[in-house]
Amino acid sequence: MENREKILKKIENLLALAGNNPSENEAISAALKAQELMAKYNIELTDLEGKSLEQNIVEETYAPKPNCHYVRKWRYTLSQIIAKNFCCKTYSINRDAIAFYGYEKDAKIAVEVFKFLFETGNKLANRYYLKCKKEGKNTKGVLNTYLVGFCDGIKEVLDKQCTALMIVVPKEVEEAYAEHSKNFKTFQNSLITSSDGRAYSEGKTDGKATATARALEG
Repeated sequence: MENREKILKKIENLLALAGNNPSENEAISAALKAQELMAKYNIELTDLEGKSLEQNIVEETYAPKPNCHYVRKWRYTLSQIIAKNFCCKTYSINRDAIAFYGYEKDAKIAVEVFKFLFETGNKLANRYYLKCKKEGKNTKGVLNTYLVGFCDGIKEVLDKQCTALMIVVPKEVEEAYAEHSKNFKTFQNSLITSSDGRAYSEGKTDGKATATARALEG
């Protein structure tokens, strides 16, 4: 096992790479790896050289593009999966933007991971829909069925790491969120799905492949 000093240095280098990298893919992958190591070795930001003793709790948001409104409802399911795995709480703002609430380092990673998976899922679901349409199949509910599978595939990949590293939302974040959300309202969210088992199966396979390729496992 590597000694603590080497682990701390590795995390510091990863965070530096994440904060000063023109490549979004490399930046997020570095941040995710740093997060994994911090969780695995029980390391806080305060243990790292040059890091502030204060961890700010913030709200980071993502608003879907107007042209993808036809499959936007599934984002609520996706945001819950991402929040759980990145130590955040999540909610929607005016049923439009998705917010992640937590320590700044966690919330920033969560919103970037969500953005990538949401936009990728929409593209892949639309591709599957067009394939079904070309084959002359009933397409009602097919998009959502595919996306339910896509979310389940992502959840399967991320939950393995979440369980292994015993990732939980920090107590301070839970307490701050309780105060932050005391006037929030709830609403019903339902998806119209189809009985197309192939849509779910292909969605789940693509979800697992996308999560793994994105280096979300660490």
